[in-house]
Amino acid sequence: MKYLIFLLLGFSSIGHALPQLENLPLLGQPIRAVISETNPPPFAMFDSQGQLTDGIGKAIVDTLAKDLRGVAEYQNVPRGRVLEWLRSGQADLACFLNPDWVDDPKAVDWSVPLLTSQQVIVRRRDSASITQLNDLMGKRVGTTRGFFYPEFQTAFLQKQIIRDDAISLTSNLQRLAQGRLDAVLSVDLSLNFTLRHNPQWAGLFSADLLWSEAPQLMCAVSQSSPKRVQLLRQLSRLQAEGRLDQLIAPYR
Repeated sequence: MKYLIFLLLGFSSIGHALPQLENLPLLGQPIRAVISETNPPPFAMFDSQGQLTDGIGKAIVDTLAKDLRGVAEYQNVPRGRVLEWLRSGQADLACFLNPDWVDDPKAVDWSVPLLTSQQVIVRRRDSASITQLNDLMGKRVGTTRGFFYPEFQTAFLQKQIIRDDAISLTSNLQRLAQGRLDAVLSVDLSLNFTLRHNPQWAGLFSADLLWSEAPQLMCAVSQSSPKRVQLLRQLSRLQAEGRLDQLIAPYR
């Protein structure tokens, strides 16, 4: 009996001495992050070979990998398949999402907000301001392939507003400049960044703020990822320490 008690106490001591798995460094394990090519600059920037080279997403995931002693591994997955990859465990996390934009938000875990992104409606400067949904009725609006626009979804489905997808904001702005679109949906961060790098459009466009509240952008983390707790905890730490703002600041 004394021997049994000794063994139980011994195992208990060992259990307390061992660190919990979620506190261990990743030691070179990959952090599989989905960053889609349809994410506009400065959220993600790809070279001509389709390789991720820069952007807010890369800055955040590279920092996570460094802090957790893992290796960032980027997966360029179409926007419409991101949730599927997270649910199936093919990816660990995907950023710049919002629970309102996915079919099953409870299928993943959500990080602290990374940033708030004001949605805007871009138009040619010589056109009338857009302040309500009715101002776009019968108009052709440039959108990004795979993106969900909850404020416009019903009007798109009922063909009251014509949704016209492109793969990038730059393509949409080019079509707007050519008069092939009446307006383009974007966010302030992407629009300002794109216009700074395309001086040929200086003074050509105006942007009206969308009438709904600006959404918070977060990372969705796979519930089947063995790194789930570490990723969520480290993202919270980056926010609490002000490091998220420092990572995003160069792209504003």
